[in-house]
Amino acid sequence: MGLKFYVGEMQTQAAEAARMSNEANLAIAQLQDSISHFLSAPLSGKAYDSAKSYFSVVYTPLCRSALMTGEAMQQAHKRLVTEYQSSVSGIDTDEDQIQSQIEQLEQLKRNLEHQMQVSKNFQPSLERRYMNACDSISKKREKLEKFHAYNARSSSFFAEYEASQQEFSRGLAQVNGCKAWNSASGSFDISKLDMTWATSINKRWEAREQQLEALKKKVVKDAIAKLDGYEIRRVKNGNKIDWIILKNGKILNSKNNSELYSVLELYGDLLPKGSYTQMVVKKGIVDPTIALPGVGGAANIKNVVKGIGTIIISTGILTLLNDAPSVSFSDSNADEVDIEIPKDVQRKIKKLSPEQKKALDEALDKLSKGDKTGLNDHALKGDRKGERAFDIRGKGTGNNRGGIRGTYEKDGPGKIKLKDVFKGHKY
Repeated sequence: MGLKFYVGEMQTQAAEAARMSNEANLAIAQLQDSISHFLSAPLSGKAYDSAKSYFSVVYTPLCRSALMTGEAMQQAHKRLVTEYQSSVSGIDTDEDQIQSQIEQLEQLKRNLEHQMQVSKNFQPSLERRYMNACDSISKKREKLEKFHAYNARSSSFFAEYEASQQEFSRGLAQVNGCKAWNSASGSFDISKLDMTWATSINKRWEAREQQLEALKKKVVKDAIAKLDGYEIRRVKNGNKIDWIILKNGKILNSKNNSELYSVLELYGDLLPKGSYTQMVVKKGIVDPTIALPGVGGAANIKNVVKGIGTIIISTGILTLLNDAPSVSFSDSNADEVDIEIPKDVQRKIKKLSPEQKKALDEALDKLSKGDKTGLNDHALKGDRKGERAFDIRGKGTGNNRGGIRGTYEKDGPGKIKLKDVFKGHKY
């Protein structure tokens, strides 16, 4: 009976090995956690000290061996599939079936050869069929050769697993029967155990840790490389860290550049110090020695609060409404007022001309400081009682062409809510 390999079955087997390994890892992790808590417990005395030493010396390598045995089993099953697919075929292989096909092709080849010999004239079609049969036979034999070569080396895929399993069994044999327990002294005596099995386990564990660290460094290096060509700003606000990414002086929105911002969220702390600019929020004010990129002179942003439908702003923040990611700055100065701008008003502001935005920005800056000079600030009447309005004169002529009116209301101590903004108001 010839060799057979069914890709689907082997993939299912590999998935089952991975599941078993993961379940075992969870159980081992819980055991390690329990041992760690026991070793760190404030217990003393001969019995406790001997128990701590016993669990540390014996169970630590035993748990490590169990983890590495599971990993080796998972890797061996995975390798069975991947090496078959890369060296033999991406589909199932049945040696008996292929041998039968080769025999049929050999018979066809003999028949064609006989027809060509008895034919009085050269027959190109017979020649082509003969060559195709030869080519098919060659390819099928080559596949069988690769299949047998793969089969010969496949047993080595499990060598690490088998060696690891033997080490684990040796360690487990030392634990079984509590060989280290001395009932006379009421303590554990590790000298009664053969601990030679633990030496190779601990060495392999150290090598494993070094490999994982090297892999982690490569993953981090490759991820950080994606940030090449971008300007990075690290904003520290108390214990909170926010990141800002710029390209050609323009702030990139986190929603449209989630992959880049994810790199910073995961590996930002590992960035070299010289690869980003540090920004610090002190008493709710961005450090005045560092200007926030893209905002011009507006380095004293007081509040940009993350939330649905609302941004709380003050000086210079209108220039960020189009493309800035949300950045949280809290605890604004008591002598200034926060201005809340709902999203429907934000949309209207975005439609203003650059000159109108600048004028509105300056007007809001005045209001936040309690300065109403030149704003024609006044109370509204009727069904809008409780609201106030301010006017910004336009540069055009007649009917205040280019002018803006804004309406607002007080929304608690130190807070103003902008209700509406519209152009061309007459006054």
